Amino acid sequence: MKQKELEIKIEKFSEKGLGIAFDENKNKILIPKVVINDVLLASLNKKSKGVIKGKLLNLISPSSYRSNPVCEHFDICGGCTWQNLQYDEQLNQKQNLIVKYFNEDLKNNSVNLFSIKPCENIFEYRNKMEFSFAENRKKTKYLGLIMHGGRFVIDIHRCYLSSLWFSRVLKNVKLWWEKYNFTAFNFLDGLGLLRTLTIKEGKNTNEKMIVLTISNETNLTKEQKDDFISFVKEALSEDKSFDENEVSIFLNIQIAEKKKKTTFVLEKLFGKDFIKEDLHINALNENINLSFQIGPFSFFQPNTLQAQNLYSIAIDHLKDENLKDKVIFDLYSGTGTIGMILSNFSKKVIAVEINEDAANQAKQNAKLNNINNFEMINADVSCFLNNFVSQDLQRPHLIVVDPPRAGLSADSIENILKISPKVILYISCNPITQKENIDMLTKNGYQLKILHPIDQFPHTYHIENIAILKKLDFE
Repeated sequence: MKQKELEIKIEKFSEKGLGIAFDENKNKILIPKVVINDVLLASLNKKSKGVIKGKLLNLISPSSYRSNPVCEHFDICGGCTWQNLQYDEQLNQKQNLIVKYFNEDLKNNSVNLFSIKPCENIFEYRNKMEFSFAENRKKTKYLGLIMHGGRFVIDIHRCYLSSLWFSRVLKNVKLWWEKYNFTAFNFLDGLGLLRTLTIKEGKNTNEKMIVLTISNETNLTKEQKDDFISFVKEALSEDKSFDENEVSIFLNIQIAEKKKKTTFVLEKLFGKDFIKEDLHINALNENINLSFQIGPFSFFQPNTLQAQNLYSIAIDHLKDENLKDKVIFDLYSGTGTIGMILSNFSKKVIAVEINEDAANQAKQNAKLNNINNFEMINADVSCFLNNFVSQDLQRPHLIVVDPPRAGLSADSIENILKISPKVILYISCNPITQKENIDMLTKNGYQLKILHPIDQFPHTYHIENIAILKKLDFE
């Protein structure tokens, strides 16, 4: 059955960066990879769950906000949504979303909304990429990223979100794969060997890490491992500044069995156990330099240079707080990055993180930086807060939260309210759940004072947002 075709104009973006248009019956139409004010011919699917999904057939009148994508994969790759949108307009759209989400709060003159912080490098900003192996029924091999709106993997020749050497390694690993003709792992039947290729780099140190993840279907022979190392090093040697002492290569065996916890067996093939990344923070008129060890499983902010701005700006917004003799809680701490930075300005930081690997990494990084007033507790945040409240201990002056996209649990919010810190610094990668949590806090004695969005991920719809709340009747 032939799909309906319709000439439409894109009026706005959805919260996930899709173009929104309306038909003659005011039905919402969602179109990927288009720009506000584009006039286009689209093919339309049947209405489902209140919306009609469509596809661009022909661009009749391009928007003045359009930009030519530099990436050859843009039309089908799921990595970028807005590479065809001028960067100034990307920032404008993200700023407008914060205004939309916090519209009621902004009617209160006590809330100070700052302009979004642009990203200086809008290409090659990511310090980590994960690429997938896949095969079709004809055994054609693919190594790259997931197709937009689907589950299929597309070959990536050059990804402009990461440094050029990432793509060189990708190309050579594909050649290594073709040499040995391994099977790619298939999530539908659980069969196949090659799963993912993870690449990391220290943007401020030039150190590099490559992690090949395979299933436990079989292991690689010594010859195959040595060959993998050679193919990777050959790709890296195309850069004149290549130094093999800055490279770490790992093999990661993922053991996933039904009704059992997934486990990993890690083998270092080449180089050091970790790569190092440095952060340079300029906050409260101080320059702070910290070093972090990053392992194969470590989480680190994916945009190093913008993370420096994020943390510097967040701490600068605390300039009216005298933190020198105060205790700070850093909840959902990850590897403790912002907590370690804040330890330079406070009496003590107590960080809480449920992931054991991340918590252990934080402890090692605190030692690496000779930080003695930072304590990492490996625990669930809700359990930690419950125990803290029940013991009726001295409350912290500041609580920092940087939760997952789902936001804070109701239990965590309830206990934060019981602890009643003077200040809450809430950093979020999901302003929607952040807004929901802030509503609960402002209904219970807190006042939103500052909102400051940060663009961590150019060419995507994602926004990082800083919010600062203060206790109204703090004693």
